[in-house]
Amino acid sequence: MSFSHATVFYNAQKTQNQQPAEQAAAWLSKHGVAAQTTTDFENLSQTDILICMGGDGTMLRCARECAPRRIPLLGVNCGTLGFLAACEKEEWETALADLLDGKFILQERMMLSVRIQSPDCLVQQLLALNDCVIHADKARVLTVEAAFDAHPLPPYFGDGVLISTPTGSTAYALAAGGPIVAPGVEGLLVTPICPHTLSQRPILLPTGKKLELYPVLKTPLDGAGLTIDGQENLSLPPHTQVQISPYEHKARFLMSPKRDFFTMLNRKFNWGNR
Repeated sequence: MSFSHATVFYNAQKTQNQQPAEQAAAWLSKHGVAAQTTTDFENLSQTDILICMGGDGTMLRCARECAPRRIPLLGVNCGTLGFLAACEKEEWETALADLLDGKFILQERMMLSVRIQSPDCLVQQLLALNDCVIHADKARVLTVEAAFDAHPLPPYFGDGVLISTPTGSTAYALAAGGPIVAPGVEGLLVTPICPHTLSQRPILLPTGKKLELYPVLKTPLDGAGLTIDGQENLSLPPHTQVQISPYEHKARFLMSPKRDFFTMLNRKFNWGNR
């Protein structure tokens, strides 16, 4: 893809990433691309591509901001795991050269639209790239009633329930016992968190239908919370409804063919090693 204006983002709290971000912006400017660095998302109207200097957490933030704007995202791993990144920190110059040479591919990733409606009819709309988690806010079991396409599902009884995208299947859902789902698959992965039963297992639901969740708070001691991508946290009052469906726009990642999904599974998670 061709582009004329790039923005290099880094987390203001990770000051060690400021210098490589400025170096990348200077390199792009030297090669004919108008480039700037930023630590916020206020001025992206002219941006053709966002380059994220950070770890997976920063990539999640950038994806939620870029998807509604339809801005492609290229990740340079300056963190620990870097599963979502297109290259490692020491490879940024080679990666940008490959990008300008047209060697990168555009990969779209499904996102979640999370609609929260409280009893007083206050509605909040949130986006998630990895997952949305409804969880107990204390060390007590939580009941979460559920329906899919208006059909009731057996209630979840345990520490909570986790709804993830295929991208999020390698994050919290994997640690909770869910399967690995390839990025090209379309579906909502529903994984119970420490279910108080031997029979409740993860399930992959098709897209095109709404998943509705209702945390049941029976006593004043009960409490529930909702977490988006491990970063945004809300308290859920009694009788709150949470609707989850695929977001109308997908996250757009620029990736190197050298870092395909299965190669990175092996490299980052030791998948398949003996």
